[in-house]
Amino acid sequence: MTHSQINLTRYLRLLLLLLPFIGFSQKQISGTVVDDQGIPIIGASVIEKGTSNGTTTDFDGNFDLEIAQDNSVVKISYVGFITKEVEAGSSSVLNITLETDTQSLEEVVVIGYGTQKREEVTTAIATVKSEDFNPGLIQDAGDLIKGKVAGLSISNGSGDPSATSNVSLRGVSTLQGNTQPLILINGLPGSLNSVAPNDIASIDVLKDASASAIYGTRGANGVILITTKSGKVNTKPSLSYSHYVSSSQFTRKADFLDAGDVRRLRADGVNLPQYNDLGYETNWLDAITRTAITQNHNLTFSGGGDYSTYSVNTNYMDQQGVFKKSFNEEFRIGADLTHSMFDGVLKFTASFLSGSQDIGALGDGASFDSRIYRQALIRNPTDRIYNDAGDYVQDGTVLQYVNPVSMIDLTDGDIQSDWVRLNGNITLEPVKGWVNNLFLGSNRNTNLRGFYEAKEYLGYNGDSRNGFASRYTSKSKTDLLEFTSKYSKSFENHSFSVLGGYSYQYNINESFYATNRDFPTNAFGYNNLGQGQGLQNGLASMGSAKDDNTLVGFFGRVSYSYKSRYNLLASMRREGSSKFGTNNKWGNFPAVSVGWNISREEFMENADFVNNLKLRAGYGETGIIPGQSYLSQSLFSYSSRAYLNGEWIRGLTPDLQGGNPNPDLRWEVSREFNVGLDFAFFNNRINGSLDVYRKRTKDLLFDYSVPTPPNLVGITKANVGEMQNQGFELLLNVNPVKTKDFSWDANITLSHNKNELVSLSNDLYQIEGNYINYGTLSEPVSQITHRIEVGQPVSQFWGLKSVDVDYYEARDAFGEGNYWTIELPDGSRVPWDNALDTDENRQFLGNGIPAYNIGITNTFKYKSFDLSFVFTGALDFQILNAQRVFYEYPHIPYNVLNSAFDPVYGKDVTLSNQIGQKFVSYYIENGDYLKLNNVTLGYNFNTTNLDVVDALRLYVSGNNLAIITGYSGIDPEIDRGSVLTQGTDDRDKYPSTRTFTLGLNVNF
Repeated sequence: MTHSQINLTRYLRLLLLLLPFIGFSQKQISGTVVDDQGIPIIGASVIEKGTSNGTTTDFDGNFDLEIAQDNSVVKISYVGFITKEVEAGSSSVLNITLETDTQSLEEVVVIGYGTQKREEVTTAIATVKSEDFNPGLIQDAGDLIKGKVAGLSISNGSGDPSATSNVSLRGVSTLQGNTQPLILINGLPGSLNSVAPNDIASIDVLKDASASAIYGTRGANGVILITTKSGKVNTKPSLSYSHYVSSSQFTRKADFLDAGDVRRLRADGVNLPQYNDLGYETNWLDAITRTAITQNHNLTFSGGGDYSTYSVNTNYMDQQGVFKKSFNEEFRIGADLTHSMFDGVLKFTASFLSGSQDIGALGDGASFDSRIYRQALIRNPTDRIYNDAGDYVQDGTVLQYVNPVSMIDLTDGDIQSDWVRLNGNITLEPVKGWVNNLFLGSNRNTNLRGFYEAKEYLGYNGDSRNGFASRYTSKSKTDLLEFTSKYSKSFENHSFSVLGGYSYQYNINESFYATNRDFPTNAFGYNNLGQGQGLQNGLASMGSAKDDNTLVGFFGRVSYSYKSRYNLLASMRREGSSKFGTNNKWGNFPAVSVGWNISREEFMENADFVNNLKLRAGYGETGIIPGQSYLSQSLFSYSSRAYLNGEWIRGLTPDLQGGNPNPDLRWEVSREFNVGLDFAFFNNRINGSLDVYRKRTKDLLFDYSVPTPPNLVGITKANVGEMQNQGFELLLNVNPVKTKDFSWDANITLSHNKNELVSLSNDLYQIEGNYINYGTLSEPVSQITHRIEVGQPVSQFWGLKSVDVDYYEARDAFGEGNYWTIELPDGSRVPWDNALDTDENRQFLGNGIPAYNIGITNTFKYKSFDLSFVFTGALDFQILNAQRVFYEYPHIPYNVLNSAFDPVYGKDVTLSNQIGQKFVSYYIENGDYLKLNNVTLGYNFNTTNLDVVDALRLYVSGNNLAIITGYSGIDPEIDRGSVLTQGTDDRDKYPSTRTFTLGLNVNF
């Protein structure tokens, strides 16, 4: 035996002798953590101070922990309660009561470029933490806070599995600019779909300009700050897994004639010119749809020591669409690391997020081809899918009439997206209170899509391309560098901070596409475009594009607080953009806000029921930049060739879409004033906020007609118009019942916004009549539906006002029959005539934007059970039911709605077949609704006797379950992607779905 082996043997023997004593020196403690009313606190943190040794309380507030020795100090903490430290002593049982932190005013709120104590916040900021997120099937981050933030309108209106939320804050403030709020994920710009919903810790919304002005041109529509989950210092490693499976079907189906309806109507003597009874019975919508299944898996591993924390999250979702071949498959992985050195003087933070998405494409470059849905609705229900030979039944005698099953079966499409987000912070605090931070971030996105129509595919207009293929790829990159330096100081009754910073953002985008047709075989799909003969015949296409832009900003902010009673916040940002003209590259965006904590005044000392009462007022300026680059410059396109000096030369012509150069092109500027009141009463059992605001946006960008010459083209983009939004927002949180075994919490949001277009013209650029007609229903209706006009809100319906249907004698080109009775602007009534459809006879018929938005959440907890109801609603708006316009007219050669044979204006008559499908006010309906958006029932298992499992929860959930509305369409929650023509319920939209979910959450 060697000398080293002898020594090793001695060490092992010594270790074996010491093991019993080492084990004996440790101590097992247990206990219960309750609040000041004796109610168990679930998930409270129990940590042996100075170590990473810790645990959390179970559903009954119980915990077990092995500590090193009797004099160990145990630290107990939970959000909303005052942290407590207790020396273990000789006792093995610790029963802890945590007191409610009535100074939840000490809670830290995320603001632009930093954080702020809740009590010192002087702006309109809403915070929603993960424990308050909406449950159920969540499409993106918007669904988590739907109905939770007053003034933030979130809607989807589509059952497309790849569809994302439409988000707007405090109304429409632009005619051509971006309307979405700025979304920052850990400080880096992104989208609501960039990060897995399970990985989000909190969402903060900067609602007024005094809060968002420090982001300059990016903050005009508000700012949504998403913070992802991270590890905690001195916590043991933890693993959590969540999974759910969902089943989805259409919420409602449009009520078209089925084969039985056709035969019943014919038997009743009703003339159906649409088609003959072919003797079959086919539900065309059922033939192209299915029950959609979704599965979602999420795994998180996190922890931390004295100086470092870590968190790793992976998420996988496989979501089918109700339409066959539509799907959305996503995979994301993210990591968050922090490390501090030299007693916190130097800190490092790094975040990584990578994701991929694969979407089934039913159309060329689109996840959904609305024409497939349209064909299923209008096809003869007495026809069949296949003929006796097994081929698709087609009827080329009817215009735009294609077998919808063939449209799905004979196409193949895919849309793939990948993104990588990297960002890091280096924070240096050389002296206490002086914090310097360098932020570096990069966001890279790539997209690749392909689409193929088989050779057998019958085109929408009855033609065939003998095989068609397309390919598209794009890449975008955003690089961001931001440096901030902040000094904070408190002395006696005063505290202040001063922040200065620099921001540099560079964006670059590029893309390429190509199409071809007439392929020798279907075998290539979209993977061998060169084999198509369309290129030789001049029927192929190809193109590419690239653009970039730069945004630079310098900013500063000062905050001051006296006795935490009087607070002041002031900021300024000077920003420059490459998108603007040479005369207006730079702009200034100031903001100031003040707060008065009334509840801290001496005269409020005896008002024990008041926990918080704070008055806020703020003013700020923000800007909106155009979506495109180079708009201020001269743009040219190559034209046809000319023979000059013995050679053919391609000429240059001004780009008609780009318009004339405008060196004065500048930001749209929003100036907003906000007054708010924060309140909390009866030990925070009632709390909330009320905000009133007025926002006026000047220098709206729009395209104006100009004479040629002297201008190169007839359009110039210029800053001219003005728009105003004003309204109020109410947030109310109430805890009506709270006992040892039962609690009831209610959350209510209510917001109102009034919009007005103030002007469209100035001395240099004019819009004739100060109005513009917008929006057109597709053929064969082809009528204007909306108008924007000075003195009116945007998205106003504009058309003929029908008040009745009456029998009229033959006149001019119209025979006798039942026609619309139209009320003209002067109050006179005349029968329908095509010549009436002019602006002189049209009227405003309503507005498509809800004036009020509502959110109501009720959460009940009884012992181990929890039950929540989430309601969302909208009031005082109208909807143009486009399906009724097209399919409630019984004289078309397609299938129609059953309501086509209902009484019209209470009269059992049929409209004349000489009218055609026309848009009149009869098809505009009130859109008011209150929707039961989600119901979730959960059960939390007692895991006290499970060594490995800390928490286990099982739940069932339902989305889009019920609705109270007078609207006759499928769903009054419609798509709001088009800013100026909101309110039209498209006839071909992907119908919304009802979903049932079974889920499981486990913490190890």
